[in-house]
Amino acid sequence: MQLYLLHAAWYLLFVSQTLAACSEPYLAFPLPDYSKHQPILLHALQTIQNEVESIVADNTYDTTAFSIEVTSSKQTLWSSFHTARDRDALRPGAVEVSGNSVYRIASITKTFTTLGILQQHAAGHLNLDDSVDRYLTGLRGPQSGSISWKDITLRSLASQLSGLPRDCEARLI
Repeated sequence: MQLYLLHAAWYLLFVSQTLAACSEPYLAFPLPDYSKHQPILLHALQTIQNEVESIVADNTYDTTAFSIEVTSSKQTLWSSFHTARDRDALRPGAVEVSGNSVYRIASITKTFTTLGILQQHAAGHLNLDDSVDRYLTGLRGPQSGSISWKDITLRSLASQLSGLPRDCEARLI
């Protein structure tokens, strides 16, 4: 059994590494060249830097910490890090935000999912007021959980106003 698991793990590692390989850039897909636009790029990045400095100078953002990075395929073009001046010592997190700070990805995928839903709506393929069980047929029918899927629309999910509790995967159906 252990040998089987070892072979399966090796196979998954090999397949994932093989499928993850990126094709080399070529004439049809050259890497971007920023050198001919460097003055414009430097001006834009300086403008962003000035705006960020102006924003963090406002004490409205004393409890806000962040990292921002603009990158190319070859290097970091610009970055800015800000540590909250008024940090809640009871909350976990970095004492100082830097280029080495680690963040949870958290809900960033909601942005991309919502964009896809809005694009499909604009193309006429779905209605934002449709119930989610129209598209996820496994949520139809009798349920033992407390979530009424037929009352949750794509619009309410995209707006993050569906009423679904945090970390509800154990109570889905």
